Amino acid sequence: MTTHSSSPRRPAIGLLLGSSQAPHDILTAAAAAERAGLDELWLGEDYFFTGAFATAATLLAATRLPVGIGIVPATTRHPAVTAMEIATLAGLHPGRVRAGVGLGVPEWLNAMQVRPRSPLGAVGDTLRGLRTLLRGDTLTGEFATFTADEITLEHPPATPPPLYAGVGGPKALRLSAGEADGTVLSVLAGADYVRWARRQLTEAGAGDDHRLVVYALCAIDDDRDAARAALRELFGLYLLSGPRNPMTEVQGIADEAEALAARGIEAAIPHIPDEWLDRLAVVGTPSDCAAQIDALTEAGADAVAVAFPPDQPAELMVERLAKGVIPLLATAGAAR
Repeated sequence: MTTHSSSPRRPAIGLLLGSSQAPHDILTAAAAAERAGLDELWLGEDYFFTGAFATAATLLAATRLPVGIGIVPATTRHPAVTAMEIATLAGLHPGRVRAGVGLGVPEWLNAMQVRPRSPLGAVGDTLRGLRTLLRGDTLTGEFATFTADEITLEHPPATPPPLYAGVGGPKALRLSAGEADGTVLSVLAGADYVRWARRQLTEAGAGDDHRLVVYALCAIDDDRDAARAALRELFGLYLLSGPRNPMTEVQGIADEAEALAARGIEAAIPHIPDEWLDRLAVVGTPSDCAAQIDALTEAGADAVAVAFPPDQPAELMVERLAKGVIPLLATAGAAR
């Protein structure tokens, strides 16, 4: 449990693994993270790249680190199947599994014809269904996107793992506060947005034990401009693919981001202001990166999971993070 007080501990520092890496590269990066002393691993399920549960099982077996699944889309599996997968992982690796659910990327859901009419309803029903099944109870009922008829897990975990919601807007954050044990915020969540999101969660009734995980794009170099250059393309792809959203609106760049995106992503990327990278990513010299993580901590982050550009050597980036950045953080001792 993490508490938020006048003397916060530093956030847990994690490595975000995912679709830009081939399966073998994911395993190599995870091993580097464990050797370097990072606190946890997080991975998503981006269609159609790598599967979350197969990858999580491999990482849990290959390392001793906690593994967070952040997130699997709510509508691509029946919650009973998702619960079975989570229960299997939690039974094999007690205390090390964190399971996250969200909507997913609309374009991918459209391609599979599984986009729900009520995205929040689907996420909420899935979280409630998972919690019922993972505590060993029977799930029955007709819900927004699924029906269950007397379903019970044969092997529920002795201790159900925490459930996270991967959400972003005010209504979704209120849902997470009421139904989840933690919230995962996507990349480009700068300190202003993290502070706003923490406030939404608190006002909706989330306690200090509601864990807030922040994903952050990251590039570290003794040359600040070189770090920005290494991150700019990845940053631009995330920013300009959907330039108006709760993050860009809260952070005051939605109008400018939309205008940039209208040029086309390739043409717009060189014109992304350096100030945006500095505010919304962990980028620059080791001291720059430490200051950015400290700002996320002060804003309410319990964990910061960094994602490096796919063309950067993971082992080198993890080493720079562990040896150059973490020792400079203002607060000592990782939050759990």
